[in-house]
Amino acid sequence: MVERFIRFLLARRWVILIAVLASVLVCGYYITTIRIDNDTFKAVPANIKPRLDYEKLKKDFPAPFNILFLAEFYSGTLSEKVDSLRSWSRRFKGLPGIAGVSDLTTLQVPVRSGFLGIGSRFIVPPSAAIDEAAVRKLTAENEEFSGIFISRDETLLGMVIALDWNADRTAILTAMLSEVKRLNSGTHLKTYLTSEGAVSYFIDRSMKRDFRLLLPVCFLIIFLLLYRVFRRLLHVCASLCAVAVALIWTFGLFGLLKIPFSIVTSIIPVIIFPIGVADAIHLLRVYTGERDRRGDIAAALTSTYRALLLPCFLAALTTSLGFASFTLSSISWNRTFGIFTGIAVILCYVFNVILLPLFLSFEKINAHVALRRATREERLLDRFWDFFISATLRSKRWLFLLPVLIALLVAGSMSVRIENNFMMMLPPHNMLRQSDAFISRHFGGTRFFSVVLENREGTITSADEWKRIDSLTAFLKKQYGVGNVTSLLPLINRVSVMLSKQDISSAAVSLMTSAGGLFGKSYGAFIANFLSRDRTRARLQVLCRNDRTVKTLEIAGRIEHYVKEHLPEYNVLVSGPAILSEAMSAVLVKTLIISLITTIITVFLSLVFFFRSLRIGIYCITPIILLTAFIYAMLGICRITINLVTVVIMNVCIGIGIDYAIHFVSGYRLARQTSPDAVTALLAAIRQKGTPILFNAFVVGIGFCVLAFSSFPPIRDFGLMVFLSVFFAAVFCIVILTLLIDKFGLSDSPAKKKIH
Repeated sequence: MVERFIRFLLARRWVILIAVLASVLVCGYYITTIRIDNDTFKAVPANIKPRLDYEKLKKDFPAPFNILFLAEFYSGTLSEKVDSLRSWSRRFKGLPGIAGVSDLTTLQVPVRSGFLGIGSRFIVPPSAAIDEAAVRKLTAENEEFSGIFISRDETLLGMVIALDWNADRTAILTAMLSEVKRLNSGTHLKTYLTSEGAVSYFIDRSMKRDFRLLLPVCFLIIFLLLYRVFRRLLHVCASLCAVAVALIWTFGLFGLLKIPFSIVTSIIPVIIFPIGVADAIHLLRVYTGERDRRGDIAAALTSTYRALLLPCFLAALTTSLGFASFTLSSISWNRTFGIFTGIAVILCYVFNVILLPLFLSFEKINAHVALRRATREERLLDRFWDFFISATLRSKRWLFLLPVLIALLVAGSMSVRIENNFMMMLPPHNMLRQSDAFISRHFGGTRFFSVVLENREGTITSADEWKRIDSLTAFLKKQYGVGNVTSLLPLINRVSVMLSKQDISSAAVSLMTSAGGLFGKSYGAFIANFLSRDRTRARLQVLCRNDRTVKTLEIAGRIEHYVKEHLPEYNVLVSGPAILSEAMSAVLVKTLIISLITTIITVFLSLVFFFRSLRIGIYCITPIILLTAFIYAMLGICRITINLVTVVIMNVCIGIGIDYAIHFVSGYRLARQTSPDAVTALLAAIRQKGTPILFNAFVVGIGFCVLAFSSFPPIRDFGLMVFLSVFFAAVFCIVILTLLIDKFGLSDSPAKKKIH
């Protein structure tokens, strides 16, 4: 069967190569249609409570993402600054997807005038020239409204830009940042801009930079290292082409199925290369030995495929199933990653099996190649494996390292942190983070969420009701990290003082909450932000610092407890972008646990089924479980957080490690068929399978260390962990499987002879 398959491939090699090339061109076309979407909030699952609460919030109140803009002036009069503000506001309002712009020029405040003795007035007239003295007087009298838009020394002017929920935030940020860059080229001012929704723009930019620069460098390094290993250009091209075709097919499916591309799916090549190149290294190493011995390409390929076709398939299947476990994740980015990584692994196996014989059929064979002398590298490898066998099997001194290793595992595991703040994923020197820190000092924070109170027993139109809401506002302002609370209360207080010289008077509440009142109509848009049409729901908008130590979910819990205890007749809903991002913590933990358990169980059952041995399943899964625990601890030791990107690292450990374990066990079983005893077979497996495993770990691990130069910290962390995963997967599999086989044997009965 295998022989006929090889003959079929070799006889029709040009037809197959042309067909593969045609498929690559078709997939290449669909790759050009891929849409990139790194909107971090679209990754938030639609079925979790914070997301459902957010949808409820949007039904009654505008709940856009906000961009905070701040201009720091070094010179100029107040009139000149306001004119600049008007100009920027017009530009920003003209962008598609902008829901509204709030600044000093849109702010109305109550003044004494009119039939009721009180009216409204813009602090800055919308278009006319301003009276600087009047503006200063109004801002001083109404600092609770104007404080976030202008500083006391008039050097800082700010605005809040609201975006539609479905707006293309990347396109908006591109246009706005271009304007900011233009403004900052002058010498009289500096502008700052920040928003949780702006993170997607910088993720996009980082991902495109890495694809354009770092991935080609990675591939070049792997190419050079493979050439150093194989010493044959044809072997290197065969290895890399099989993986490249698999990746082109995979990304072609993205375009064909119109599935958006994200930063998480951008790491698929990083994962597929170690897996695909590993199979190629195993196949080519065995093929080279068989070719040298037989002197015939077809016979060498047939012998190689008989020995390795099933182990390679099992490695691909178990690895694919491991990544497919992410289909159970509620995070869309991780779900897409799991599906397409699983597909890419299977395609990699298929194209390795098909393309390697086609490339190798062009190889020229030296008739006397079997008589060549051992190279210096091979002699060094022989000495290395002699040392390994002596240190691992004949000496027990390494046992003293176990307590140290256990201590590291415990300490590292306890230090692992979950990162849910998308802004904190950006590097500290990033313009957005620096602007965020500066703006936070003026606005009191940069992260928004809302608290909505619903009176189950009637409307919120009495002074007593608003006094109780005022007590909740005071409670909110005492919470750690909360910088500002915006609601209808400051306006009610201001009107109350003007009417009766007391806070929250019945007359003021009636004026502001009456749907048909003349005064209420003047503030219609403002009131609609904070009070529902039926007057049964009131909203408080909370602004908090963008700081890892500020836990918005904990604040939300304390708010719900306060309302339950002090306002029992009210329902409370706490939601907003800050809550959504932090809610990802629990989802990430759930994704990590479910994917790990599912992967380990699926891989173990597959091993038992295909090898028809419970013992082999236990042997192969043991180093994988220990490797996963070790890499998890390394996350804590290296201070790498678990986020949307790094959450897949554990499955990468399993995917790479199980590949090595299967090849090592298969090599031992194959050697056992021709060896007189278990000891000889184990020593042969160590040398024959250990070498390609180490080659793969060295080539791929070093190649992808280039990702440490990514401009996006999670990708840098991922590159480091891929390197550690590859290296320690090789070490754990070779060492632990060697010890298990030596101690207990691999058949259903214990080994009869040990290495001494």
